[in-house]
Amino acid sequence: MNLQSETDAIQIKNLSVTYVAVAEVPVTERSKMRKTTKKHNIRALNNVSFTVKTGEIVGLIGGNGAGKSTLLKTMVGVLKPSSGQIDMWGQPHLLAPGMGFNRKLSGRENIILGGLAAGMTLEEVRNKQQSIVDFADIGGFIDLPTTTYSSGMFGRLAFAVATHVDPDILLIDEALSAGDAGFRDKAVAKVREMCDKAKTILVVSHSTALVGEMATSAVWLHRGEVKQQGLVGDVTESYVKFLADENETAQMDRLTPFLQSQHPQDQPQPEA
Repeated sequence: MNLQSETDAIQIKNLSVTYVAVAEVPVTERSKMRKTTKKHNIRALNNVSFTVKTGEIVGLIGGNGAGKSTLLKTMVGVLKPSSGQIDMWGQPHLLAPGMGFNRKLSGRENIILGGLAAGMTLEEVRNKQQSIVDFADIGGFIDLPTTTYSSGMFGRLAFAVATHVDPDILLIDEALSAGDAGFRDKAVAKVREMCDKAKTILVVSHSTALVGEMATSAVWLHRGEVKQQGLVGDVTESYVKFLADENETAQMDRLTPFLQSQHPQDQPQPEA
């Protein structure tokens, strides 16, 4: 702890995360030892640094494969950093679709399971259960197995549970995209209410409109690195322009050697 902990909720310094993927070696490249697989190191995050103030809502934007979900999972300890440091002042909770849920159980049973997994006591879950049911607003489906739910209904229930946990730091991974426009407005209002109570929110969304509506600042990740950070309007404007001018899938180029090893026949061949 230091003096900065009085104003900063999250400090990320030079964070890198590398994971190992195993792919089959093409038959034509196998050695006499008949090795059929090969390990590939893939750097999901590279030297990421930024700070989030207490009570701030920060939008985390970027295309598929940019490293957004990897960052959130590393912040809550699901993934281990390869290098760098994460400091957080407060208890974090990651809201991701289905986290802590059992798809075979009913929605009402998953409220208890998800609440316990998020750190609530059984008494706390029971006291908040009806409020969670009312917020999710999925009618009689609350007593049916969640295998019968649409993705929107499942997301509504997951969001309702997570926002009743009352964490100091809430990490939201695309959960605000669940449900219809009416539920999204209710979800945004709930997030703002939490921030009024000095809660800190880091929200991942592919929707720049949603990020612009609720966040005050934003961090743009591209190919595992911070491409831009600052006021939400400036960052989202740059990102939208990038999407119009560039091929967002270009960030997947860092996986080319790995993909080629899996499907060499699908890669373009050099001209003669």
